[in-house]
Amino acid sequence: MQQSKFAIHDLWRLQASKEGELFRLNMPFELGIDIGCRFFKKGQWAGKRCLILEAEKYRYQAAISDLSNSDIEAHENRPDLISAKVRNWLNSQAQLHAPGPGKLWIRFNNFMADTTYDLTTSRGFSPSDAANLPIDELPAEMRAWVARNPLT
Repeated sequence: MQQSKFAIHDLWRLQASKEGELFRLNMPFELGIDIGCRFFKKGQWAGKRCLILEAEKYRYQAAISDLSNSDIEAHENRPDLISAKVRNWLNSQAQLHAPGPGKLWIRFNNFMADTTYDLTTSRGFSPSDAANLPIDELPAEMRAWVARNPLT
């Protein structure tokens, strides 16, 4: 958190999915730390930028009213829309000139299909394991796939 200029927080799990279940508060907690870094630290942290996502527009206000003046992006729990919102925000904040959201979504799906196939056929993963790689393995798989499949 201290080293990153950008932060993305998705607050869609602000409610439990079934009766008696506790909802997770990691994302609101981490968002608070990131916002605190921006307001209370000097130097590189003063320029920290946050993208806040939520499934439904304005739903977050019932749980975190202090964000009322923030620009929250609603994604309707649609992965393609989440991808587009993140791409558009990063493109704007970091001035990336990135490929369009549709192209990136297709590449992501190709990555998932290729990686799942490669892992299940050559390395003994189950399809479920391959689709849910541990976070420490995912970047290495992504780098290898991008090297084999450069943008055209």
